[in-house]
Order: sequence, then structure tokens, then C-alpha cells
Amino acid sequence: MLLRYKKKGLIPLLLAGSLWFSSCYKDQGNYDYKEINKVTIDTFAGNLSVYRFDTLQITPVISANLDKKILDDTTRFSYLWVANQQNSTSYELGTTRNLRAKIDIPVGSYSLYFEMTDKVTGNIYSQLSKSFTVMSSTYEGWLVFSDVNGRATLDMVNLLKGKPDAITRDILSASPVIPKQLTGPRDVAYVYTYILNIMPPPYHNATYGDPDHEWIYICTDQGAWKLRNDDLTTRWEWGMVHETTLTDSSSFRPAYVGANGAGAFQSTVSFYDGKGNFYERGGTAAYSVRMNRVNGEATAYRAAPFLGRYYNMGGTSYTTLFDVDKKRFLRHKPGSNVSSLMEYNPTSMPLFNFNDIGMDLVWMRAVPYNYLTYAVMKDPAGARWLLTFNVISGISQDKKVKLTGPEIEKATMFAADKNYGTLFYAVGGRIYATSKDFPEQTYKVLDLGDKTITYMDQHSFRAGNYNGSDANAKGSWLMVGYTDPAGTPGANGTLAAYLPANFVNGHGALTQMKAYTGFGIIKSLSYRERF
Repeated sequence: MLLRYKKKGLIPLLLAGSLWFSSCYKDQGNYDYKEINKVTIDTFAGNLSVYRFDTLQITPVISANLDKKILDDTTRFSYLWVANQQNSTSYELGTTRNLRAKIDIPVGSYSLYFEMTDKVTGNIYSQLSKSFTVMSSTYEGWLVFSDVNGRATLDMVNLLKGKPDAITRDILSASPVIPKQLTGPRDVAYVYTYILNIMPPPYHNATYGDPDHEWIYICTDQGAWKLRNDDLTTRWEWGMVHETTLTDSSSFRPAYVGANGAGAFQSTVSFYDGKGNFYERGGTAAYSVRMNRVNGEATAYRAAPFLGRYYNMGGTSYTTLFDVDKKRFLRHKPGSNVSSLMEYNPTSMPLFNFNDIGMDLVWMRAVPYNYLTYAVMKDPAGARWLLTFNVISGISQDKKVKLTGPEIEKATMFAADKNYGTLFYAVGGRIYATSKDFPEQTYKVLDLGDKTITYMDQHSFRAGNYNGSDANAKGSWLMVGYTDPAGTPGANGTLAAYLPANFVNGHGALTQMKAYTGFGIIKSLSYRERF
């Protein structure tokens, strides 16, 4: 645990090199002078630097000119490592000879002080590095939420310009607010809204600076919190229950925040409570608007855990919801406290009746591809169907096709390609690709053998520089998380990025772009953007 100090004069931080003490006085006679056993601590490497949340390891080189054996006596010396800022705020990093410390102190420039005290003689030896830098390890990159041997763990793949990609592990473990044995990772979401997200206070910045537009939300079986976007820390006040008008904090367990992997709706944010209810809020108000109500109906309908909406849809564009019990699609306009029934005209909408689908919803997602919402349905006989439609402003139907590809009845994970409209589905360690325009064609595009896919999605980005069909556009990558049964439990998870080919010409074939290892069972993924 890191201890923080705020008083001056805690340690002689200006001392450099070895300190040893002796007295000088006038010689009054003949003495048998003996050389003192001088202990020396060698200088540290110049320009020490470490990313925040990473582990700093230093093995100091210590020598003695006469009796070297005293250095082997582990009980004779005490040790202290301290990082000190110019404002005299100091942080204790460790109390062992060899430093191995997870660095959870603010980003900035420090001096690094090492002190070694001889408990027999009282002599103090020290060394100082005036160039010690803690760098941001959470500037930009993938946020990976996984289950590590039963514990919800947040890692970040940091993409730093001019440096190799680096992974910051177990970010939440240092928080004094979040439970140490946090369980049940459900969702992580980077959320940006044009309206400042400043409910509840305290804010990032008293001047309502840009940071208050951006937050990171995490949802677990034990509750939900929002984290600062810059250092991923939180406070008690930022427990998500404090953003709502719901008073039962003991049962507040949101399933996710945002819109199915997309962060927010530009000006509003929503969350699904896992009990069939969606709630919406603006930046300066609490979550209070329940979305799953219909005018004239006495009770709220039970909504499926999917929103048909993507990140950059306009602030007035309608969102699609699905009523689990009445098996119907509904529309919701941001800011409204009710959903509306779909107008149905059998002449212009011959494919299906929005108000009486007669099938269960398996999965739904809206994508920028032709502004379509994709819905995978299960009919009473167990067959799978794909419905595509557009309800952003008007209401129009596109396709109703039966899905007949291999193992489709086992699939629970789907993704719709935002560039080509390809529908991907995963079963076990395999991914298949099909198309609403060519439903009779299905291709196996990835086979990982005995590995198990636990996550699959094509992430929705807010900033345009992440999107496009270019190979380096991360918004085009199909992100896949999987576990290897031959690996070490808790560290056998891999996050891989694949670039899909056009379905017509390339049958949705996947080309691996990146792969990162050492995770748990990956449950959710988001991206901390920079723009």
C-alpha cells in the first residue's frame, strides 16, 4: 500500500550519494586509528521512468569497503523508498532493499529517494535520483474487462505513439472505493456526451473542463461505478447509484451503460438495469426517465437487454427496443418518457408486423451500414431469422431471411459489420460469416480449435478518425476474446483484432491485425478515445 505524506522535512531529500557520520575534534594524545567500514549505494540509472499502474523494480548496488558480510544481515538494516514532488508531497513506495512496487501515484515528475539505516550504529546511507517520471498508462487504448479466477479485473492495452503497445494490469485493485473482491464483470463503456456529465458532484474540474464530457463506466454483479477518463480512479460519490433516482442501492446492478458497446447518444446516456428496464439521463440530471413505457398502458413493458442505436446517430434519432412478453418492437426518442408503437402498413411493410413479431429476440444491434438495425430472432420451432429495418426517422423494412448456417441454433454472440453489412456469429472456437443479401451462403472464417470465444464485437467509436474501411481503422476490426484451456487459468485469455473482407468478394474472411495475451475470461471491451 502506498502511503502519502504532506509535511515538509520528512526525509533529507537533497542528500545524494552515501551519507556517513563522524566527528572532528582536536587530537589530545596518541590513538590507534582504524578505517571506518564505509557503505556505498551506487547511483541509479539515469532518467528513471515508469507507467502508472505498472510495477517498478530496482535492485540497488550496495557495497562495503571493509566488512561486506554485514550487507548479508537482513535484520541489521531498515529501508525506505520515497517518491517526492517539488511541492513536497511525498509517497512511500516500499520498505524493502529491492524495490518492487505497483506505482499508483499521480502522473508527473519526481525525485526518487532510497534510504538505508544501520540499526546497530544508527548510520544512514542514501541515494537520490532527481529524474524519476511517472507516465500515463491510460492515455488511449482498449479497456478489457475480464473474469480472473472469479474476480472482475480491468486491464488496459495502452497504445502510445512511438512506443510498443503495453498492457496495464488490474487497474481497479488500487481503488479504496471499489470492493477488493469485485465479482461478475458485466460491462465497461467509454462514454462521451456533448452535454457535460456532471451529476453527481464533485466534478473532474471545477471549471467544467473537457474531462467532464468523458467518463468510463464499469458494471458488475456488485454494482456500477464511473471512473475518471484520465487516470481511471473513482470516488464514493461516483458510484452509479448516486446518479439515479432509484433508492434501493442494495439491488442496483446495471447490466450495461450506453448502447450495446457504443458509449452514448451524444447528448444523453442510458443504462439497462438487468430487470427489463432502461433509464435515460441528460448530462446535468439523474437517471430518472424510464424508456420502456407506452402511453395508455398501465404498466411498463419488460424490455430485452438490447438497444437498436449506434454511437453517432443524431440526437433526435429514434432508438429500437423490444418487448419480451408481447414480442413487439418499439421506438424511443431521446428525452421522451415513453416508447411509441410502430406504425404498421401491410402494403408497404409486407415482411413482418413490428407490433406482433411472434418470435423471441436473440440479439439486436444498429449499425451505420445503411442505417439499419439488425435483429436475430428465434421462432417457436427454434429456427433463426434475421430482420433488418430502419426506424431512425421514418419506418422502413429491409429484409427478413432465414439463417441456416452451421451451428446457428447454438450461437449467442453476433456482430454486424458496419462497412459491408456482414453478419458474424460465434460458437465455441469458431466464427461464421453470412449476409442478409445472400443468406444461403455461410462461411467459416475462423477456427480456433479447442479454444472458447467469450467475446465478439465490432466496436463503435465516437471519433471519425477511428472509423472507415482502411485496414488501420480500429472501428473496422472485429474484436475477439477467447480462452485457451491449455493456458494458466486467469491468464489464458487473448484479445485479437481481425480485419474482415467484403462478403461479396472475400466472403468475410478475417485477417489478424493484433493480438494481446494474459487476460482472464474476457467479458466486455471498450476503448478510451483521443481526438
